Amino acid sequence: MKQLFNAMIVFMALMPALVAAHGAPRLKVEEKIIIKADPDTVWNAVKDFDNAHSWIPAIEKTVAKGGNEKGATRTLTLRGGATVSEKLKKFDDKKMSYMYEITDISSTGEIDDHGEMHEVPAFPVSKYKSWVSVKAVDGGAQVIWLGKFFRAYHGNGHPPKALDDNTAIDAVTGLYKSSLENLRTMLEK
Repeated sequence: MKQLFNAMIVFMALMPALVAAHGAPRLKVEEKIIIKADPDTVWNAVKDFDNAHSWIPAIEKTVAKGGNEKGATRTLTLRGGATVSEKLKKFDDKKMSYMYEITDISSTGEIDDHGEMHEVPAFPVSKYKSWVSVKAVDGGAQVIWLGKFFRAYHGNGHPPKALDDNTAIDAVTGLYKSSLENLRTMLEK
């Protein structure tokens, strides 16, 4: 019994170190919207990997290669000039869905974190993967936009606000909500 008690004490003492060693948690944002339009019409508005600027307000222009084929790439120029590069990983026209990942994000500057400099990416995430899908529902179509990612900060200490979990979640949520609302406005005319 004493050995079990001692083992539990050692485990409890090591628990904070084990949790800290795990690193930052994977974050998730999912936004949905129902649009009073035919699902095919909604899908046609969002499906082209080379046309993101037509429905995502934060994007000024899209430069792409490969159409909607797996492995296609695009570089998005955001309002203000920053860029985000992405790669199409899956595309299913019949299921009205696709998946992509960010491969590069331009920097908007650096931040001093206790004497260590960290780049601040234009979109404050890392290891970002996203899924966009359209489904038929009563009254029209539902668009679902799901993102899984990590915060931009990879240091060992407490992250600066510009690179923390909340900043990453807020940026993705804001992008998704504003884009989906814009899409609804475009298609429910």
